[in-house]
Amino acid sequence: MRTLFNLLTIIFLMISSSAAKGETIRDLAAAREFCDRNPLDRVEGIWEFPEDNTVVLISCANEKRREYTLTVISSPDCRLHPGEKIGSLSSSVDSDKFRLSLFTSRHNGILSDPSDCLATLTDRDGTIRIEKRKFRISTRINRFLPKFWQLLTLFSSSSPLDKLPKGLIRIYPSPAPRNPIYI
Repeated sequence: MRTLFNLLTIIFLMISSSAAKGETIRDLAAAREFCDRNPLDRVEGIWEFPEDNTVVLISCANEKRREYTLTVISSPDCRLHPGEKIGSLSSSVDSDKFRLSLFTSRHNGILSDPSDCLATLTDRDGTIRIEKRKFRISTRINRFLPKFWQLLTLFSSSSPLDKLPKGLIRIYPSPAPRNPIYI
């Protein structure tokens, strides 16, 4: 009986220690605690996608390769769950530029179909600007029979809001103030 008890104790300790190493952060308080107790790289911390009102934790996934994971902390989108990994950041030769890979869909309950973007870190503003891949298809039908094709005019519109940069804003730890306060 004592041997069974010792065996169960060892199994419990092994399970609890492995759970502690791979802890999943699911709320803002746990994310702040994580940031406070670990040394953070420039890009690590708690960030918000302001357009989607989604808060994520960027944390180191592989220190040697300078790769980071984006973990959902909170989101009004019911398809995203706290603690879920929605993407990754990989460093580049330029220390301010990263490859951002975000999942775009879910198949059988698993996030899939990653899409790559350029992410530029701005320490001064505490932002990461994201540039998505753009596709443009252009046809030049009006070269032949211009009078005939003139009737098929396509309408397009543009908004100055389309020029607003997309990206993330640092929530915690706070970025350095733009104008330092001297005492």
